[in-house]
Amino acid sequence: MPISMMEIGSSHRIKAVGGNEAIRRHLGDLGLVVGADVTVVNNLAGNLILEVRESRVALDSGLARRILV
Repeated sequence: MPISMMEIGSSHRIKAVGGNEAIRRHLGDLGLVVGADVTVVNNLAGNLILEVRESRVALDSGLARRILV
């Protein structure tokens, strides 16, 4: 399931990260890699605030759809 479908407060482990090499590298730099645990802190009109590796990250809905949990 895409991370954009997770409910606020739920935690899951990332199973796959899609997109071209530049997108995967950018998401990896943010800590969003396969095997990382991620929690949805807030969802504002499809844009997500995530907690990953003790940091908070904001993603737009387009990037969020590329991360599968």
